[in-house]
Amino acid sequence: MTEVRKTVADNFIAGHGLEIGAFASPLPVPDAARVTYVDKYNLEDLDANHKVAGLSLGDFGVDLSTVIRPDIVDDGECLAKVGDYSQDFVIANHVLEHFEDPIKGFRNMLRVLKHGGILYLSLPEMRHSFDSVRQPTPFEHLQRDYEEGPAWSRDSAYAEFAKIFAANGMDKGLFPRQSGAALKQFENEVAQELNAADYSIHFHAWTMEGMVDMFSRIKPLYRLAYETRLILKNKEEVIFIFEKAVPHIA
Repeated sequence: MTEVRKTVADNFIAGHGLEIGAFASPLPVPDAARVTYVDKYNLEDLDANHKVAGLSLGDFGVDLSTVIRPDIVDDGECLAKVGDYSQDFVIANHVLEHFEDPIKGFRNMLRVLKHGGILYLSLPEMRHSFDSVRQPTPFEHLQRDYEEGPAWSRDSAYAEFAKIFAANGMDKGLFPRQSGAALKQFENEVAQELNAADYSIHFHAWTMEGMVDMFSRIKPLYRLAYETRLILKNKEEVIFIFEKAVPHIA
């Protein structure tokens, strides 16, 4: 998977740009490219902000020494600290599904790109991840998140994720097995804890077909100026390359 990512990056990434949410897997880029790393959390605050049900990132096998230290601490959905038309490229691998409002996040990635700039974006194919037990996020849900704000769907998103979290944790022996009312109570407690911590869950999940549909629909609906340069299935993920275009003036 890494080799394919590197080959795509070698063909499209150049200049100075951003990578959002690199965590412990930064994209391999050409030697001449210069990357500024953006993340929501300071490295020092990362473990504290990712404790849930008494477990830390280390309990899930994450080695904090391998996590990229962000140059800019900022919400990747907003990129409030990044100027318009300032970047040659933006990289976002397995990030968009963590945004409560993916359309807003996608628009802000385009906003900070120069004309001709490249957005390298990959998404997990839900049929090959823990999201496989969920229903795909319908486009109408995304549209409502964008046009009304995502508060309406937040509680249900955390409740759904808590069920997956509890099931996976029990399968791995991280929690004692529970059922019935005890399981339901545990799931509710986890959902409340995740919500209170503003935990970065998978708020959305897509099949490859759903991803392609999403990007094809938001372009005309919101008059976004970009061209699709590449769509590539890469094992458990799908890579998209978008090029920011000059918008047409009505």
